[in-house]
Amino acid sequence: MSTNVRIGEGRLGILGGMGSEATAFFLRTLARRSRSTSDQHHVPFVLLSCPEIPDRSRAIEQGNPAVPAIIQMRLAQLEDIGCGAIAIACNTAHYWRGNFASALHVPMIDMVQATALHAARLGATKVIVLGTRSTMNLGLYDHALNDLNVQSIRVSDEIVDRTSVAIALAKSGNQDQAKEQLAHVVDACRSVNSDTIILGCTELSMLAASDATAADFVDSEVCLADACIRWWLARRGEDGNVGVSRSEESVNGA
Repeated sequence: MSTNVRIGEGRLGILGGMGSEATAFFLRTLARRSRSTSDQHHVPFVLLSCPEIPDRSRAIEQGNPAVPAIIQMRLAQLEDIGCGAIAIACNTAHYWRGNFASALHVPMIDMVQATALHAARLGATKVIVLGTRSTMNLGLYDHALNDLNVQSIRVSDEIVDRTSVAIALAKSGNQDQAKEQLAHVVDACRSVNSDTIILGCTELSMLAASDATAADFVDSEVCLADACIRWWLARRGEDGNVGVSRSEESVNGA
């Protein structure tokens, strides 16, 4: 095999570090979901981890154009080294996904779209999306869900606040407290007339991974991993039918 190629030639490019532990968890999910039987059958990728990127939710709230500009520059760098497709391991950053995708010359694997499609395929009709304050308050998933005839349900400010606290605790390394907060959030969501809870933040995916009873969860991180695997299998000319039922998703803890 020739090594005289760009380092990312034909590989998946992953922009991560938002946050770092959640990105590491995503890579583990990607490896486990590939169901490969040897090293050579896993998805080859280049990770560009950029924990220095300022808070995405705050940037959206403040209308700060510098943050999406930084992200777009990093995506261009992944493209420049030859990556064949690009994924962003951060839900909130997908607020600008239209601009990012139009600026790239390779496919951007859309985490929001992949998650909405998976929820619809599972028969979801009324969905609560949990995520950062901007993800929830600005309805990051609304258009993708509505286009699939799935209703996105607004929740109370208390649920938004508690979810934000859970995410902040996870980012600071306080996993036990974060899981307690998330448990309160999930209990409150289950008292609302909904049939599905989308984990729309990679920190929430990480926190909920061990909850094998969460039959009503749809995990955006799992959906992104599966979409990346489908892209790679299609590129290799193999069967790209990757994805499992909601019950399998929760049992796998991915």
